[in-house]
Amino acid sequence: MKNINKTIISCIVLSVACASAQVNWFAKTNLMRYPAQMTIKVLDDDDHPIGGISVGASTFSKHIPGDNFGTDEHEIVTEVTDTNGVVTLAFSCITGEVAYSTRPFAGFYGNVGSQNFRFTGVTSGQWQPWNPTKEIHIKRILNPVPMYARRANEIKIPTKGELLGYDLMVGDWVAPYGKGETSDFILKYESKPEPKVPSRAYPPYDNALTVRFSNNGDGIQSFFAPQHSSSELRLPRQAPADGYESVLMKREYKEPGQSAYTDFREDQNYFFRVRTKKDAQGNIVRALYGKISGDFFVGGSDDNKLTFTYYLNPEPNSRNMEFDPKKNLSQNLKFMEGVRAP
Repeated sequence: MKNINKTIISCIVLSVACASAQVNWFAKTNLMRYPAQMTIKVLDDDDHPIGGISVGASTFSKHIPGDNFGTDEHEIVTEVTDTNGVVTLAFSCITGEVAYSTRPFAGFYGNVGSQNFRFTGVTSGQWQPWNPTKEIHIKRILNPVPMYARRANEIKIPTKGELLGYDLMVGDWVAPYGKGETSDFILKYESKPEPKVPSRAYPPYDNALTVRFSNNGDGIQSFFAPQHSSSELRLPRQAPADGYESVLMKREYKEPGQSAYTDFREDQNYFFRVRTKKDAQGNIVRALYGKISGDFFVGGSDDNKLTFTYYLNPEPNSRNMEFDPKKNLSQNLKFMEGVRAP
């Protein structure tokens, strides 16, 4: 099954290097350089300006031949925002492409990578549009808390076609397949046998993953956000209070002679609620909330291994999803199981 799941200089250089790779720099070593200018406004997640933060921009300068295709040299300029969160950057540019970003700043989550802008052309010896204004939003660090966070990495699915409990706190299947005690997730993986086909034909397939829950009120809901978000904190700080579904079904298949279908998405994420208890009137009196970064993935070295990255807040009824990576309650994690993003 397919995967459906800091410094300013290194980030913006990487981004520009990827963009400039589209141009054959070996054949174009004497391109003209023209002045360019842009204004950046840095805002927090409540749209308040942030002063005193370094902002940088990087543009391609030249290619330096060498081993392994050589390296690209970049022109980098940095300035500090004023009290209005504004900074103006002046630089020269060959390609019309620029990458810009902020440095990490105390009290805020860092931005991952950089943002890109392409000027449209040169008029009167200057890149146009002249001095466009772009915004960068960075998220405040408010209340990071300890959580059970783990990348369940290629865990062996004990058997196909059966309901299997998984304990999020223990990080294992429940008995008799593991050391888990509470079935927070109840998963079932089904995969129809692939029929025999001519050696050159791509075989059809039909794979399905179902996620269920143990308690009335438990559930899961989707939240779509790019995997390569600009902020370290990709998902909202608070899990939703309602809107949870008791069953999640994921499927991908390919019929003979037809295009493949899948409802696994690269921008898929989830919030979930487990260990729910209700009073006699049906009101939730106790529950635990969590999130899943990315989608479920079945595959790896064979088709019987499951991967997903989850966070579980152990404080009853707290919907806070701001994880403190320094206080991971999941212990003795292997390298590929570690979770470093908030």
